[in-house]
Amino acid sequence: MSRKTKKIICYTLGFILTILLVLLVVLGILKSTALSEYSVKKTLDKTNYYTLVSDKIRNNMKDYMMSSGLDEEILNDLFTEEDVRSDVNKYLDKLYQDSKIEFDDTKLKEKLINNINESLKKNNLEVADQQAIDSFVTEMVKLYKNETNLYNLVDNFTNSIQKVNDLLGIVAIILLVICIIIFVVIAIMKVRCFGPITLAVGILLFFIRFAIYEKVDFRNILILSKEFSDILTTILTKIANYLNVFAIGFLVLGIVVTLVETYITRKKRERARRHHQEHKSAFTME
Repeated sequence: MSRKTKKIICYTLGFILTILLVLLVVLGILKSTALSEYSVKKTLDKTNYYTLVSDKIRNNMKDYMMSSGLDEEILNDLFTEEDVRSDVNKYLDKLYQDSKIEFDDTKLKEKLINNINESLKKNNLEVADQQAIDSFVTEMVKLYKNETNLYNLVDNFTNSIQKVNDLLGIVAIILLVICIIIFVVIAIMKVRCFGPITLAVGILLFFIRFAIYEKVDFRNILILSKEFSDILTTILTKIANYLNVFAIGFLVLGIVVTLVETYITRKKRERARRHHQEHKSAFTME
């Protein structure tokens, strides 16, 4: 196989390797951010999601009970921020791990009913319509459940998230195997093109990061609620930051590899030139 043919094959494989490496990095970032339960929980903590949702639930309950004629004291000690954290995390476990844990509203209902009864007794009131009270309790529990269930995303996307995670895991393994095979083939052909490949990966990652910042208005994202939008903004920012880190890493590595390959090529040419000159001198002397 001629040197020119080897170069054509290696640069073609190099182009494929570049695309595959970019895809592999992007998949890895997605798996470690938006598709990672641990990362999402860290994001919830960082954005004070549990505190914000606790306050929102209380405010929604107060708004709902304004027309009920009941005293706001029925909300006292109804739930804590830790209760909200625990219930939100249960839903996340179900979303990412297919956990069979279901929301148990028994404790919340009992507390609410006890608080209502104590409030009525304290104010010397009697229940005129028990069905209305039961309906009120049911709606209050729904308010709590809707917020802790991440706006019903868990119910709607549980199977989808799990399938996507499994599929991306398989795809990542396949891409890694193909990348290793291409790397070995190029190394066997001894065509020094790893520097340009690595640089190209870095440049493409920078382009993807720029595209995210250019197309997404981070400051004005509003989906479902402000609390959820803050989570989404934080995750997108984290993805962009990871892309930035990997892009810089590949560019630095590409520069180093390019310098090394250039140095090796220069030395090889110098040795070939000296060998040719020595051979020519020996031939002249003869």
